[in-house]
Amino acid sequence: VVVTLAGMAFLVWARQSLGRNWSQTVSAKQDHELVTSGPYRYVRHPMYTGGMVAGIGSAIVVGGGFIFLLILLGSLFLWRVGAEDRLLAVQFPNEFPAYARRTKALIPFVW
Repeated sequence: VVVTLAGMAFLVWARQSLGRNWSQTVSAKQDHELVTSGPYRYVRHPMYTGGMVAGIGSAIVVGGGFIFLLILLGSLFLWRVGAEDRLLAVQFPNEFPAYARRTKALIPFVW
């Protein structure tokens, strides 16, 4: 339960840090900003990191079928990581490459 709550807290922190830049779809808004503070200083996609951590915590508690759902969500998250990184590279050609080099995608210091 603690793992699930920690993942959800990280996800909420990330969503709040995005503010008006958040979108359900992979798209850039007018006056979109590259957010690199809050949880975005640790990973480029902290909402997905938080979601996966929460999912892992839930799978530990529930087990079985939830693991299949976790694999599906993980696959979707990985696809969106690539799509969002490509969009941000186009939207912020001067800022994003350096940010991507110094900040891992999903797991701090790893990937």
